[in-house]
Amino acid sequence: MLCQLTVENIALIERLDLTLEPGLTVITGETGAGKSILIDALALALGGRADSGLIREGCEQASVLARFRLSPGHPLLSWLGEQELALDGEELFLRRVLSNQGRSRAFVNQVAVPLAVLAQAGAQLVDIHGQYELQSLLQAPGHLRILDAYAVHDTLVAEVRRSAEAWRRCRDERADLEARGGGAEARRVFLGHQLEELEAAGVGVGELAELVTHRARLANATRLALAVEGGLGLLADGQGAVGDGLSRAAGLLEGAGAMDPELATIAEALRSLHYELTDRVESLRRYQEGLSVDPVALERLDERLDLLRRLSRKHQCEADRLPELVETLRRELAAMDGLEENLRRLTEALARAGDRYRERAALLGRSRAEAAGRLTREVMVELGDLHMGNTRFAVTLTVEAGDPRPQGEERVAFEVSTNPGESLKPLKLVASGGELARLMLAMKCALADAVPVTTLIFDEVDVGVGGRVATSIGQKLRRLASGRQVLAITHQPQVAAWGEGHLRVEKGFHGGRARVEIVPLDDGGREEELARMLAGETVTDPARENARELLAAARETEFFPNSGESG
Repeated sequence: MLCQLTVENIALIERLDLTLEPGLTVITGETGAGKSILIDALALALGGRADSGLIREGCEQASVLARFRLSPGHPLLSWLGEQELALDGEELFLRRVLSNQGRSRAFVNQVAVPLAVLAQAGAQLVDIHGQYELQSLLQAPGHLRILDAYAVHDTLVAEVRRSAEAWRRCRDERADLEARGGGAEARRVFLGHQLEELEAAGVGVGELAELVTHRARLANATRLALAVEGGLGLLADGQGAVGDGLSRAAGLLEGAGAMDPELATIAEALRSLHYELTDRVESLRRYQEGLSVDPVALERLDERLDLLRRLSRKHQCEADRLPELVETLRRELAAMDGLEENLRRLTEALARAGDRYRERAALLGRSRAEAAGRLTREVMVELGDLHMGNTRFAVTLTVEAGDPRPQGEERVAFEVSTNPGESLKPLKLVASGGELARLMLAMKCALADAVPVTTLIFDEVDVGVGGRVATSIGQKLRRLASGRQVLAITHQPQVAAWGEGHLRVEKGFHGGRARVEIVPLDDGGREEELARMLAGETVTDPARENARELLAAARETEFFPNSGESG
């Protein structure tokens, strides 16, 4: 239940602290006084659409705080736990802050949250009925949502949606596989040729770099041989070779090292150099032995290099990636070998998914048909209470075969006949504004026990009516408020008389600026307000007497739960 609403700098409201009670609270005021601003402000706290134009002129920001009291079994409690939003005792706080720079911040229990989280919380707390909802009643998609809410078969609806989604996923996967398999044979031949060519080439990682080095050696074999021969002559062969000199020098110093340790160290270093030089000389000899001037070998190397470079260009990758490409082609060919088996498996899975959907959809269809009958009967009773006894109302179901749909197989339509002898027709072709408002109220009453929301708000549900019809609407709102909270903006004194609480919206001027204030009315204030609504600008004593009679009749009426009768 909404306990308190605090509004700052929204439109014409400078500051408002409003305490609200259970039952029916009516909100009245002269045309243009700003009654709907209150609803707009509350909608912001519930996660509704924000517009910086709502901020009071000259202010940098605006805010709305809504305080709710939750009953121990309220469905929102488990949701709050899932969102890790702690509850302050039994109270829940929703807050919205707007800035004149277009930014908006949302809070649940003083914790900053995304706007979507605030909207999810608000949807479980308050149901606002206004002109937009009247228009949605004319649209067929809304009829299905209303019927499902009335039927309270959320589990079936969810199962049908999931089974339809499973069918679609399976269908799409099979279609993708079929599309890929459409040119499978041509693709298989193409991949086979590529793989055969690459496997025959047998390219290894690092092979290209080795071939380039080997080719450079073959191409320059003569010059390399001369260089090696000259190096060996200087280091090891012939008179005055470096190796021999190092060996003799080391031997002489080793003999003298016994007399001077410093010479022994030097001798040891020279001997080490001699050993290392010997190793290098052996490496040069082996290199010399491997050198050959072989034009045939050079030609074969050029052919191999050309093959690697051609394959690299053909497959648009470096030569070192060609072995990896071979494995990729092998895997793709293996996957294509299992294409037919996968297609058969998906076809069977698609059939099973379709059977599962049809089974759940049939159960949902039977549940909807049963609920449609009950809703039709209950709305007809409610319409009778609202002096629309000549009106016929029906919930019609049309089963449409075809592919599984998330919403099920039925199309739902609300149809009405407002005059005897006329056939049922869609609401948008028949119902006037006043009839539509009463029809929506009748549905709200029929749906009241099926919807967990405990705060209902009606913005001018009495549009286009008067007299005894307005009285019936007031009675209906009062009965709807039994066990819950109902706020109703009204222009009709016959409706306002049924309120258990009464708020008057007043527009005044302060410091040369318009300002809206909301005043709770006591019994005397209510009598005067109803008299104003009856008489207009000049309140007369007969109007006051009429107002007293309306209030007395409402106070003396006893309501019976779950019944349209009053006495």
